[in-house]
Amino acid sequence: MRALTAFTSLLLAGAACPALAQDAKPVGLPDGSHSETAVSAPNEETAPGHKAMDHGADKPTQLIANVGNGGFPISTDNTQAQAFFDNGIELMMAFSHDEATAAMAEAVRLAPECAMCRWGHALSMGPSLNYGRDAEERKDAYAEVLEARRLAKGTTTDQESALIEALALRYRPKGDVEARDKAYAHKMAELAARWPEHDTLQVLAADALMVASTDESGMAEPINLIEPVLARNPDHTDAIHFYIHATEIAGDPAKAVAAADRLDAMRLQASHLVHMPSHTWYWVGRYADAAAANKRAVMIGEHQAMLLPPDAEGGVWKIPYHAHNVIFGLGGALMSGDSRTALMLGRPLVEYSQDQEEGSPVRQLLSAAGYFALGRFEDPKVVLALPEPKLPYLAAARHYARGEALAFLGDADGVKAEIAAIPASIEPQGEGSYKNAPEQMLSITRAVLTGRVAMMESRPRDAAAAFAEAAMIEETDDFSRFSDPPAFWYPVRRDYALALKAAGDSEGALREARKTLEVRPLDPVASRLVEEIATGG
Repeated sequence: MRALTAFTSLLLAGAACPALAQDAKPVGLPDGSHSETAVSAPNEETAPGHKAMDHGADKPTQLIANVGNGGFPISTDNTQAQAFFDNGIELMMAFSHDEATAAMAEAVRLAPECAMCRWGHALSMGPSLNYGRDAEERKDAYAEVLEARRLAKGTTTDQESALIEALALRYRPKGDVEARDKAYAHKMAELAARWPEHDTLQVLAADALMVASTDESGMAEPINLIEPVLARNPDHTDAIHFYIHATEIAGDPAKAVAAADRLDAMRLQASHLVHMPSHTWYWVGRYADAAAANKRAVMIGEHQAMLLPPDAEGGVWKIPYHAHNVIFGLGGALMSGDSRTALMLGRPLVEYSQDQEEGSPVRQLLSAAGYFALGRFEDPKVVLALPEPKLPYLAAARHYARGEALAFLGDADGVKAEIAAIPASIEPQGEGSYKNAPEQMLSITRAVLTGRVAMMESRPRDAAAAFAEAAMIEETDDFSRFSDPPAFWYPVRRDYALALKAAGDSEGALREARKTLEVRPLDPVASRLVEEIATGG
């Protein structure tokens, strides 16, 4: 398992070429989670991710039902303000960022003297696991905290006053934002120890710690905070959400299986929470379940898009996290062999991305998942008729898909032509590339198609060498930590194993198939190969 990548953020929020946005700063993520430059609308490379969706002008803020739980009583006599505060907490913990800020703003409007309403509003404007907030972006939140501090005198409990003072540490104008986040996390951990029975406070402290420490080693404390919450309140959606993230980053996703199953059974209407079980399921080998969860999340996004103005640029791709749901769903569908879901998700992604004229290499790389789906499951004639995308990495992905289609048709010369059309390198286009992953993808696709040709020409040893090369690149830290799910659609090591078996090297084939299962548990192809060799098949 791996930590969140700085790039997963892009995934979470939008979609490769379409609209990406999972993290502005890598969280250790995956979701990076502090990952990446968040983008919430097409071609807006530097948007912070909190960009509000335009559901129509002057519509009053309304409570949004069935998006989770986690609110808690605050010092206010205004029942409506309390309701919007609770809803704001629910939405914030469900990563419905814009809606959370709107709910908290409504709580402030309803009860302007409510200190904790101000605190909630400020909290909703801050950094999250998926993207950061720079010093300039924190100024409004700090002003709101100062107002909360002023209003708190004589009107709040000790616990509420402590929460307000802790949040001031995150937003104060002195020091860099990383130092502020660490100071806030440290204070929140102290408050969690002081009030261990307050479930949501424990989760808020865990969230703060995860934002401040994005690697595997920093997940022990958040996990220790959340587990007692789940023990006494196993349906606490906020605790489940962050427990899934923390255990994934820590490399132990299996710990969250029961929690993920409970979250899925709730059938919420918060698309990100509907999607979240797949972060656990994918890494324990439940690929079909991961695909199904994201299919449901995508449908929620499509319903949300119906509320957008008819002329809204990007349409459903403007919905935060929609692209991430699509791409994660493709990851599960491709691994499980679910052609129906793969094509349902892949066709619109290809249709949207092929006309884009701007997009960083990483955005293009993520959108390539649509071409992988079509290359794997679409009618070869349809794949060969796809128009060439305007962006270079997507054009390379199309050539790879064409190569897979031609291999299916048995046209070795045609595959060789597609290999030749995939460049060894592409001059960087725009900004936002993440390390070497886009260039590595070019090498992986060329090597995989080279292996296909060698197998077609009965040269299994040459095929094994090509697949081994692709697997080596795919499993490097740069590439394997680049995105969640993995950027390339399947573990190439399993084809390395198949080629070795075809070459008569059963021992080597068994070794590589077992290694594949270490990378992708329960991979169906590798699992079958292990069984065949073990039984002499």
